[in-house]
Amino acid sequence: MTMDTRIYIVDDDAVIRKLLKNIINEFNLGEIIGEADNGKDAVRDIKMARPDIVLVDLLLPDIDGISIVSTINEAGLGTSFIMISQVDTSEMIAQAYDSRVEFYIKKPINAREVYSVVNNVKEKRKMKKIIEDIDRAVSGVGALKEYLGGAEKDKASDRDKIRNIFYQLGIAGDTGGSDIVEIILMIRESRELDRLKKYKMYELYEGVSQKYSKRGIADLSARSIEQRVRRTIGKALKNIANLGIEDYESEIFNRYSNTLFDFEEVRNEMNYLQKRTKYNGKVNIKKFIEGIIIEINR
Repeated sequence: MTMDTRIYIVDDDAVIRKLLKNIINEFNLGEIIGEADNGKDAVRDIKMARPDIVLVDLLLPDIDGISIVSTINEAGLGTSFIMISQVDTSEMIAQAYDSRVEFYIKKPINAREVYSVVNNVKEKRKMKKIIEDIDRAVSGVGALKEYLGGAEKDKASDRDKIRNIFYQLGIAGDTGGSDIVEIILMIRESRELDRLKKYKMYELYEGVSQKYSKRGIADLSARSIEQRVRRTIGKALKNIANLGIEDYESEIFNRYSNTLFDFEEVRNEMNYLQKRTKYNGKVNIKKFIEGIIIEINR
């Protein structure tokens, strides 16, 4: 016997709440068990009703969406959060993902996007439950792996994680990809995501240039590195847009179109590739790099 996914909606705009409810009902995404127009009521209701998924606005009159997510996560209810907002700054999106939201949807709301994202979260919850059931059934395996030294071998390096993402984006062989890896490793060495905000991008390019020079690998200027990085991210944007055109429900498309790119620019690129407009999507290098860091931190 299967149970409907229980969904709760938090947004101070009644029109948005109605739109979300219509999408959920139309596509049979789950059972809407409640809604709130403010953070205080939302926290109270979520703790009581324990929904599976919460669609939550970022900006609310009293308690903001990120605080709601953090409060509920601390309570250990196992609720999955999808954040919806007009705010699309990389800092705010990074903060949202740091608070453990599953996806970040930018307004104006697109019905197909909501459909894909909610289904994606439902699938992740299903897989998580399967894994938890398996873990319970073989609880002794973890201790045995640690005894045999297997636990340490399972830890993929940051470089491997980044390359895996690049394979999914179709840029694994690009020279600019190597530059991006070096930039991210420079930031990761400090173990602070904030380092990216303190640096000017030019300083990062200059740092990579100096690294290459010391290794005797190449004699590249900061400007040349920036151009290679921009071309590579531009290719990734084109590839993800093509994937969205072919399969809007693709897990890779839904995962990376929001975290690594401005979704509006992905849509612009999709329209450009379909010859609906003369303007293609624009690349945001800092957002792409921050998104990769967020992904490898997951």
